[in-house]
Amino acid sequence: MKKLFFYIMLTSIILIVSACIKTPEYIEDTNFSDLTQEQKEELIRLIATGYNKGGGSSFESLEATANLSSYTYDDNVLLFYKYFTGEIYNTTKSKSLSDDPHYDPIIKNYIKNITENNFKDNSSSVFLINYYDKKIPTQSAEDFLKLNPNIINSYEKREFLVERVYNKIKEYYNSSSTFRKWFDYYYPDKSLSDIDIKKYSEFLVDVAYAYTHSNIELNRLHYTGSELYPEKVILKHIPVELVLAIIMQESRFFPGSFRAELDGDNIYALSFGLTHILIDSDFLYISSTNNNIGDGDKGERNFDLISYFYLGNNRNEETYFSDWDLVTIRGSILYSVIYLDMLYQKLIKYINN
Repeated sequence: MKKLFFYIMLTSIILIVSACIKTPEYIEDTNFSDLTQEQKEELIRLIATGYNKGGGSSFESLEATANLSSYTYDDNVLLFYKYFTGEIYNTTKSKSLSDDPHYDPIIKNYIKNITENNFKDNSSSVFLINYYDKKIPTQSAEDFLKLNPNIINSYEKREFLVERVYNKIKEYYNSSSTFRKWFDYYYPDKSLSDIDIKKYSEFLVDVAYAYTHSNIELNRLHYTGSELYPEKVILKHIPVELVLAIIMQESRFFPGSFRAELDGDNIYALSFGLTHILIDSDFLYISSTNNNIGDGDKGERNFDLISYFYLGNNRNEETYFSDWDLVTIRGSILYSVIYLDMLYQKLIKYINN
């Protein structure tokens, strides 16, 4: 009788303690739209912090960083997200582009050479589309069709989203803001008309919408114990407004945008393209002819890990997917949506439902 009483008391204590501990529970295919406004905002800030600071960090670490008053990346992304959902009318947040080693002209010339000599195919009368609209090369025809979904240009939100992107790019282009500085840095002898900006805005929104409203699901190809890499990535988890907010935060919509990560004078990694996916600079073929690019130790950046776990590359190889893909509009958005869903699936487990 005493033993029975002991076990009953022990079970009760365990149940009470368990109820007090916040433990993650996987909720399969939870729709972002089903979350409350408070939950959406909390999740967006956490995902943005992971995107910026590294998704391998613990929930507690990401939460602590997001809550710092001095840390504003997550606040900016949330602000931009609300701009694209229509919750706010405008945002005056800007971003400076300074003449420092993070914007090395060697990298600029590398990207210009790729886009103008390898990607240009007269696909569009707008050169900013023509240079960056290359489709993603894959290992099979099946994968090519899967990872290059058809552009969708007829959907309920299209006019509103295009107008929002167009207004910001036009504002940036006609001021001294980042988009204009990037543009002049790359193309001092070219210009964009309002019609060009409108067509470019349409293309950006349509590609982002195509990926976030596709049925693309990617199985994890290799085992890992990391919480960051779910068994299946599901792109439709991510709202198109969040992708556009990330693009706005990272590149201000300029497709050739980049940032060099430095260790002294050495560029050991780079953030590339519209969504600034981080790649080890040893993957760039110019690393073999430039002593300040790369350190001979490939891998362990977002590009390499995403390519290995979900897209079929061998470790530390550009087997099918390369750094060039991050320069394209499609590739930059694809890698970003994959990474955002990795973060989404990791972090939604901690959001109260």
